[in-house]
Amino acid sequence: MKATGPLASHLFYSALPPLYVLSDGTIAPVVLVVLKPIYKMLALEPGNRIGQPLKEIKIVSIPNGLLLEVQPGYLLQHPGLLFPGKDDKGKKAEKVRARISFPILQKIDDWRVRTISVP
Repeated sequence: MKATGPLASHLFYSALPPLYVLSDGTIAPVVLVVLKPIYKMLALEPGNRIGQPLKEIKIVSIPNGLLLEVQPGYLLQHPGLLFPGKDDKGKKAEKVRARISFPILQKIDDWRVRTISVP
C-alpha cells in the first residue's frame, strides 16, 4: 500500500494479514478496532490549572488491507486516507509507520468513527 501525504509518500507494509485461516479451515477477516483517548489540556484553559483529565474516547474501525487496496479500494477513492507517520528516514522500509485519517474514514462510513464523551 502507498501512504501519501501533502509533503511525502512511501510504501507501507502492513504487519497484520487481512485474513486468518483457522485450524478448522474457516476464513476469518481481520477487523482492527482502536481506542484513542483524548485528554483536556487544562494548562491551556483560563486559570492555567494543572492536569490532563480524560475528555473523550474515539472508537475507530479501520478497514483491512483488502478493503483499502482491492474491493472497494478506499485508498484510490479517498486520497489522504493513509498517510506517512513520523519516522526516522533511516528506518527499514518494512518498519515505517503510516496513519489513518479519522475524518476521511468517517466520511467513508459514519459508523467507523464514534466518540464517547467523558463527563
